[in-house]
Amino acid sequence: MPNRPNVDAADWRHVQPRIPDTPQRRQLERQRSVRNFVFGAKDGILTTMGILTGIGIASGGRLTVIISGLLALIAGALSMGVGEYQGSKSEREVVQASVDVERGEMEAHPQEEFAEQVAYYKVKGFSSEEAQMIVTRLTKNPEIYLYEMMRDEFGIDPRVAEQSGLFPAFAMAGSYALGSVIPIVPYFVGVPLAHAVFASGIFALCGLFGIGAVAGRMGGRNPWLRGLEIAMYGTVVFVISFLAGHYIPPLFGYTPMGLGG
Repeated sequence: MPNRPNVDAADWRHVQPRIPDTPQRRQLERQRSVRNFVFGAKDGILTTMGILTGIGIASGGRLTVIISGLLALIAGALSMGVGEYQGSKSEREVVQASVDVERGEMEAHPQEEFAEQVAYYKVKGFSSEEAQMIVTRLTKNPEIYLYEMMRDEFGIDPRVAEQSGLFPAFAMAGSYALGSVIPIVPYFVGVPLAHAVFASGIFALCGLFGIGAVAGRMGGRNPWLRGLEIAMYGTVVFVISFLAGHYIPPLFGYTPMGLGG
């Protein structure tokens, strides 16, 4: 049985997990931030294109389509931003609560936590002597010790509890708004409304392809295939929205716009 680790229990109340930092980790963090851009812009394009296509075919009114698109942009961007902020805040609170629980356990039961960490290192392939030597060394560095316990016991990154929730929220809202603009643009041009509907779909598909290509390149995948994958989903949304705008209005006594405008 290993000896009680030489750590002042009272110190755990103030210990925060410290994570070794590297240029590679910072680069990965920047690459992972593409999630907000891709998700926000893609959702903005798909949602707004679906709304505009359905309303454009159903109503035949350009002004109605433009107003609907702008309202979808504003409401969607605000909803995405608030949702991202609240979701990130909840995630940070859950992680921080887990850190607090683990800190309390290491303060109240240092012997059991020591043995638990030794067991984790034995699972990783270290001998009992090697594992005890490593954990004994960890007890001399409480911040790293706490980080190791969080990683091995909970499988989470304690850094999440320290991240700001504002930048991801603004990034999500901004990228959604930018994506929403793409399918709206053709309706401001003086072309027949039916042409604007299809132009909006083409604009949206090009935007989706570009987003997919960027995401694919940053993720180490084939940008062409990734772009085509996301554009394919856009095509499905466009077709379903078109059919909905064409066939649902007659159910309520309205005549949708003809294919010829």
